[in-house]
Amino acid sequence: MKKLGIRKIFIAGLATDYCVLNSVKDALAEGYEVYVLTDAIRAVDVNPGDGEKALEEMIRAGAKTMTTEGIRQRK
Repeated sequence: MKKLGIRKIFIAGLATDYCVLNSVKDALAEGYEVYVLTDAIRAVDVNPGDGEKALEEMIRAGAKTMTTEGIRQRK
């Protein structure tokens, strides 16, 4: 992706507390600007609150949050 000039990544999907969390951490480690689409993620929540904790961890790591509506407004 870097060879193509991609600098920003918008992440959505399942599951916030597993796949999304790890994808965000990996992208940040690679130096990308990462946006988590909060209205397009869903947690497994094996333990109540796991998804919220994962989102907080992503934000602490440097991810930004926005909604899919925010993407449409950027155009």
